[in-house]
Amino acid sequence: MLLKKIELLCITSNRTDVSYHRQVEQACLGGADMIQFRDNTLHDGDFLKIAVDLKKICRKYDVLFTVNNRVDIAAAVDADGVHVGQKDLPVEYARKILGSSKIIGLSASSYEQAKFALKQDINYIGHGAIYSTQTKQDAVTRGLSVLKDIKQISQNIPVIAIGGIDKSNVADVIGAGADGVAVVQAVCGAKNIKKEAEEIKNIIKNIRTNK
Repeated sequence: MLLKKIELLCITSNRTDVSYHRQVEQACLGGADMIQFRDNTLHDGDFLKIAVDLKKICRKYDVLFTVNNRVDIAAAVDADGVHVGQKDLPVEYARKILGSSKIIGLSASSYEQAKFALKQDINYIGHGAIYSTQTKQDAVTRGLSVLKDIKQISQNIPVIAIGGIDKSNVADVIGAGADGVAVVQAVCGAKNIKKEAEEIKNIIKNIRTNK
């Protein structure tokens, strides 16, 4: 499928004080274009049940709903798509399961991985970590130079930057060529989720308008 403009992709944060349902609704209200449900600790039944609920919330606000890694869950709940990493189910098999109409994003932390990703049937590349991040402490920080190089070869495949991005640096990331940004702690981990989403989205819009 042709992916509509994704400027702000919000990934759920595994926190105990705010439910996934509230995180997603507040992110949607703040202007998220896509929600990605991620939690590696849940049992399958609980993951499935929450995914069904989160998809309903996203539908209410006309926001895309995707699932991290779990192609089976994405298929079961008829999500808009899935995001897979380099060590997850290969894209060709994810595509066989989900079909041609679904979104598949693939992580690419290096220029070489991005080149290989572009040969596959994907809808976007997730590149990072741009900056240091608490979400994946073992992730290698790439900065903006690799992002610029990847964007030069990405053609019509959007590049979504991830890793330590917030309102203090999102302008630099978009300025370096990212089509959009994926955030976890900056929005779903924030005290005021809606406000943070709005502020990041407005920064992106202002950059686009002034180009």
